[in-house]
Amino acid sequence: MTVLKRLQLVSRPSLVNTWNITRRRHLHTDIYFGTTSLNRHSFLRADPQFIAQAITSPYAKIIFFDNSAPIVDTESSTFVSLDYSTIGSENRSIIDTWVKHNEQKSNSLSSSPVIHFLGLESTRFSPFKYKEYTGTPYFALEVSRHPTLSTRAYSATPTSKSLPTREEVNKYLSYRDANIFAHGKMYLEWLSTTRHCRGCGSITIPINAGSELRCTSSPEKNCPIKTAKVSNASFPRLDPVLITCVLNPSRTHVLLTRNPHFPKGMYTHIAGFIEPGETIEEAVKREVWEESGLLVDDIKIVRSQPWPYPTNIMIGCVAVVSGDGNGTLNLEHDLELEDAFWCELDTMKRLVKEGELDENLTLLVPGVEYGIPNDTTLANKLFEYVAENY
Repeated sequence: MTVLKRLQLVSRPSLVNTWNITRRRHLHTDIYFGTTSLNRHSFLRADPQFIAQAITSPYAKIIFFDNSAPIVDTESSTFVSLDYSTIGSENRSIIDTWVKHNEQKSNSLSSSPVIHFLGLESTRFSPFKYKEYTGTPYFALEVSRHPTLSTRAYSATPTSKSLPTREEVNKYLSYRDANIFAHGKMYLEWLSTTRHCRGCGSITIPINAGSELRCTSSPEKNCPIKTAKVSNASFPRLDPVLITCVLNPSRTHVLLTRNPHFPKGMYTHIAGFIEPGETIEEAVKREVWEESGLLVDDIKIVRSQPWPYPTNIMIGCVAVVSGDGNGTLNLEHDLELEDAFWCELDTMKRLVKEGELDENLTLLVPGVEYGIPNDTTLANKLFEYVAENY
């Protein structure tokens, strides 16, 4: 393996300590970006009366994004959130106009703020009720093209700031808020960047409270997207990505791999996109062979994780090198990996159970010259699964 200098453990600020302790309570039940706290009530997105009542309710929470980065109060480590009564008179007028255009499915939505209904939080009491549905309404709002909304969001607290990187999101957002962030980011980013119809090039508008896109072309244009009964161009794209922990035939070692862009000293699993026409299992076999030269079978699908960078669903698997395989690595097929080696299972278990975060949020233990991803990642959950089951 590549020789690495011993990585020094660093003292973490209190925020990172809190981050680590809080998340370790959830290792076996929750997953970062995927711990759902809102009931999406997706069938209510197309009900304009509900949307109007929900977004103008004093019990609603409007959370803000700036170029898809969440705006948070870094003092309390929570979203900056306002409601209709606290957002300011000029911004209330903007919301009122959006409500009207949303009901009408007006082409004017192309210049309105991008807003998406996230769902109702019904795990805590809320006075808001619509028909038989109760809970606190949550909305995500993109401020980057609307100065008055941006100014109000950043002035909500003295310590308001956006979190443009995954590392900052990990430090400040709880499991609950990370899921709300992932949901909001993936919708708002799709709505903000998909401005033209894929079928005819006409302007698109977000309808049904920011959950679908509609082409604004006239019937004479005969747009193939607009006239299709079902079209994936009208809904958010979600890309399935495999991440696979590979064991040797005797299950005594796990394969650790490293890409050149990883933080210094960090190793993880083989990962790659599922291609059209592939099953998950066949994609695992292909990716493992292409990146490491290994043939695998005994494939288990373990768990999944939404990953909002940009819009992925991570599918975590475990695979074992085929019985007739010798575990010899070949990294010369697609040249994606910088390094790979077989790690003793006991060492990997130490990293999972005793690992401490360095400045790059990599888990390290004394005496081991490499680390693994932290426990906000599916990669870590796969290591944990193997540590407990092999």
